[in-house]
Amino acid sequence: MKIAFAAVAAPTFGPAIVTLFGVDVPVIGLALSVGGLLLARMIAPPPLRQLNMKQEAALTALLLIVLFLIVTGQLFGSGKPLGAGMAVIWGVGLGFSGLLAIELFGSRVLAMIRAMLDTRGQ
Repeated sequence: MKIAFAAVAAPTFGPAIVTLFGVDVPVIGLALSVGGLLLARMIAPPPLRQLNMKQEAALTALLLIVLFLIVTGQLFGSGKPLGAGMAVIWGVGLGFSGLLAIELFGSRVLAMIRAMLDTRGQ
């Protein structure tokens, strides 16, 4: 007597990770993190430095670029994409403290450039 087993596959809507230009992009994680970023930007308290509409749009676009790099693992994580949960946490965190994060990144880059160009030590 033979027993037959049938494998039932769950229906899917598409691949979990899509490779674009050599970068693995987690589709659900990126979509949820972008949603978290945009929703957090709406309910976050206003920053101490007032921004006009153009600056708000530029900040949001810059945060979306940074979020893409983080979620795909290109900024942190050595190229390994984040899971959906951690991606959402990053999105909400950047949505609430985006201007502070961008200013921190900028100050670190300026410090690095100053250290590279400093010739007093030679």
